[in-house]
Amino acid sequence: MTISEGQIKGLIAICLTLVIIPFFSLFYSLFNSYKIPVFIDQSDNSLAIEVVENDQPKGIYFVGPETTSGQLLKTAGIGEFLYSDFKLNDGMKITINSVSRKNDIVVTKIASAERLALGMPLDINQVVEDDLLLVKGIGEATAEKILDLHNKLGRFRNIEQLMEIKGIKEKKLAEIRKYLYVEKRQK
Repeated sequence: MTISEGQIKGLIAICLTLVIIPFFSLFYSLFNSYKIPVFIDQSDNSLAIEVVENDQPKGIYFVGPETTSGQLLKTAGIGEFLYSDFKLNDGMKITINSVSRKNDIVVTKIASAERLALGMPLDINQVVEDDLLLVKGIGEATAEKILDLHNKLGRFRNIEQLMEIKGIKEKKLAEIRKYLYVEKRQK
């Protein structure tokens, strides 16, 4: 079998192309200045913290369990503020008003829709009807029954108390359990 001169030239061209492609890739990556934003890695034990500055959302950050508010704000480039540093808890929403000279900070919880989107359950003792309607498997009638039972009990002690509602049995409770929980009271 003989190889023609054209086939040899074609083979050489393919080999040169295969050698040159990695060099172009290397040079492209050296001059591309894309940086991965801080605190975007979500792991099993990370805390989800939403930050808002001057009514502008800065994002939701995933931090380690020992991270403090000062560490988060400094690393995220939001700045340093005149307040006492505090430990972060999962689902916090930190709202900063840096326009005033006081640098006011208000800590609340992430809104229900965002919590559910992040896979975080809602405290059944603090939900309203609109929050319950976001939960898969809960319609208007069931939401109303849950709120009526809450008003009757004053406070849910455990999630199993939902089975007192007509239409919620073990199977239904298992479906909605991943979306709702009862926060333990601090003594």
